[in-house]
Parts: sequence; C-alpha cells; structure tokens
Amino acid sequence: MDRRDLLLQQMGITQWQLYRPNVFKGAINIPVKDHIRLIIISEQVIDKNNGLLRDILQAANVSLKDCLCIDFNSVVYLNIQHKVGYWLLTENEEKYDRTLPYCVHKTTFWHSEDWEKLRVNPKIKCQLWQQIQEC
Repeated sequence: MDRRDLLLQQMGITQWQLYRPNVFKGAINIPVKDHIRLIIISEQVIDKNNGLLRDILQAANVSLKDCLCIDFNSVVYLNIQHKVGYWLLTENEEKYDRTLPYCVHKTTFWHSEDWEKLRVNPKIKCQLWQQIQEC
C-alpha cells in the first residue's frame, strides 16, 4: 500500500475499482438490429470474406449482412429484442458457461472450437455441419 492509499484509508475514504470500465465508454447497450439473424461470438476476429464462413452461412440460409460477429466480452452488452441464432466459437468451457445466460431469444445454437481450429480440422467442421443440419 502506498502513502496515498494509506492516507485515504486513515481518513475513512473507500476506494473503488471498476469491474466494467467499458460502461463509461458507452458500451453498456449495443442494440442488435432487427435484420440480424445470427450472432457469432468468437475469441478471434473472423474475416467476413472468408470462404468457409460464407459456406457455413449459406448452409444455414443466413446472408452475410444478417450476421453479427462479436467477442465474448461484448456479449453482455447486447440489447436483443427479437429471435436470433447463436454460434459460439471457443474451446474454453468457462467462457462458454459464462456466455450462455446472455444468449437470449435464441432460435438456433451452435458450438464449435475456435475459428483457427475449425478452419483446419475436418472433424470439427463435420461436427458443425451436423449441428447446422439439425436446425
């Protein structure tokens, strides 16, 4: 504890630490437009011009403009008022479990390993295709 912290403590002043500093940056409410049909939540940035992504969206009958790609930190700020599908790309079970309660108004739900592994692993691709066909 430095001198400043000690003086504040002696004066009875409580210090606070922000757990969600993005709130002050205006990220508290991200409205999801009505035309969005699929929300992709991924640890990595996914290039929307990627051929594999386009094939997956075509198989799911979702156009590129009806798709929203976000990271796991942003999902808590989504304001969704209509039914959407979700696709979580992570192998981290903690992130997966933490994100599930925020997946509201869901019509479909897919889960696969992260994008880089999906791109190169045929077995992971096959598992995703099976999930898409079930919907």
